[in-house]
Amino acid sequence: MPESCGCDWFFPLPGSLLDEWIREDVPYTDFTTGVLGIAWRAGRARLVTRERIVACGLREAAAVYERLGARVRLLAGEGCWAEPGQALLEAEGPAGVLHAGWRLAQTLAAVGSGVATYTRRMVERARAASPGVVVAVARKAPPGLRSLYYRCVLCGGATLHRMGLSETVLVFRNHLVLLGGGLREALDRLRGARGVVGERLVAVEAETMEEALLAAESGVVDEVQLDHVEPGELARLVRELKRRNPRIRVAVGGGIGLENVAEYAATGVDVVVTSAPYWARPADLTTRMEPL
Repeated sequence: MPESCGCDWFFPLPGSLLDEWIREDVPYTDFTTGVLGIAWRAGRARLVTRERIVACGLREAAAVYERLGARVRLLAGEGCWAEPGQALLEAEGPAGVLHAGWRLAQTLAAVGSGVATYTRRMVERARAASPGVVVAVARKAPPGLRSLYYRCVLCGGATLHRMGLSETVLVFRNHLVLLGGGLREALDRLRGARGVVGERLVAVEAETMEEALLAAESGVVDEVQLDHVEPGELARLVRELKRRNPRIRVAVGGGIGLENVAEYAATGVDVVVTSAPYWARPADLTTRMEPL
C-alpha cells in the first residue's frame, strides 16, 4: 500500500450505493464489449493523472472495480501530491468488468481529487497569511455523495464546518424570524437549554456589530459567525469582539474562495468558512487499458 500522507479517512461506501451507481451506467449489459467478443478477455485498466493533483477518491474508485469483481491495486496515496503522468490505481479482470467500472471509477476519483486539490491550495494560502487559522468547509456537498466530498475535504487539510444539523447549535437569521423575539430571546433560550446542549458548540450568525457584541458577551455563545463582510471591516470587528471577550471564536463566511482566502485569514478570524471546494473543477484524469 502507498503512504497515505496522513490521510487515513475512509468511510466505506454501502454496497447498495455502489450497486445503484453501477446499475445506472450498465442497466443490462455493455453492448460494445459484447459484440466485439472481448467481454471475458483479461485486461488491465490504469488510472492516470494528466495534471498535478492531491489524489483522493481512489478508494471509492477501487470499490467500484472490486464490486464488479476486478482485482485492484492503489498506486498513489490518498492526500498525497501526484504528478502529471503518474498512475493512481490499476485494476485487473475481464474486459467487460473493466469497461463497466471505467467511467464511474474515473469520475469519482476526478471529482474527489478536484475537491482535495482545491482544498489543499486554500489551506496553504490561508495558513501562509495566518498560521493558526482553521479552514472549515460548509455543509453544501451534493446529497448522496457526502461521504466522498467530506473525506476529500479532510484529505485536503481542511475541517468540516458541521456534517449535519445534529452536530452543533448554529443560530441563523431564519431561526430568529420564526422565533419572533430576536437574538435576545434566542440567547435566553440557549441559556435555559445549556443542560440539553451540553458540550456541543453554540454559534450565532450576526448581521450587525450590535448583534455580534451581544452574542459575544452573552456567556452562552462559543462562536460568532459573520457573513459577507469586507476584509477591512472584518478586521475591525474581530479586534473589538476579542477585546470584549478574548475567548470568543470568530468565523467568517460568504463568497470566500482560493482568490481571497488569504485576505480573509489575515483579518485575525479564527475560522474561515467556505463551500468553494465543492464546486472545484474535477481533476484531469484518464484511464488506459491493455491486454494481459
